[in-house]
Amino acid sequence: MSDQKNQAGKEARREEKRIEEEPAQLAREQATRETDLAREQAIQKDQAGKEARREERRIEEEPAQLAREQATRETDLAREQAIQKEQAGKEAKREEKRIEEEPAQLAREQARRETDLAREQAIQKDQAAKEAKREQKRIEEEPAQLAREQARRQTDLAREQAIAEDQEARRRKAKNQPPE
Repeated sequence: MSDQKNQAGKEARREEKRIEEEPAQLAREQATRETDLAREQAIQKDQAGKEARREERRIEEEPAQLAREQATRETDLAREQAIQKEQAGKEAKREEKRIEEEPAQLAREQARRETDLAREQAIQKDQAAKEAKREQKRIEEEPAQLAREQARRQTDLAREQAIAEDQEARRRKAKNQPPE
């Protein structure tokens, strides 16, 4: 039981100590909260100041920034116009060169067509000459060819007649021979 009394006494002393320290603890917590609040307000005030300075700087720099952007656009436009002008000049030179070279080009094409035509005519003439030679040779060889064909027909006819006479002779001989 004495343990319980001891325990109860210790508990009572702790409670008294807590009650005594509570106002100081509350004061410390209150001071901490006030310090945190003051720090937070100082940070917000600092950030608001920085933001205000940034906005002032932006407002101050805006005309210069706009002027730089305008100058960049004008420079880009001038560069683009210079490129277009250069390209137009090159195109004009190419067109002039084409116009200057056109008569020579037409003359070369005409000469090529004439050469091709002359070559084609020479080939046709050569082919006609070869055909005429073949026809002449055929005409020259025709009597000999006809004579060879005539001789072959006569030979064939003589052979056929000899065969027919031989067959006729065998048939007669076979008829005249008595059966065995």
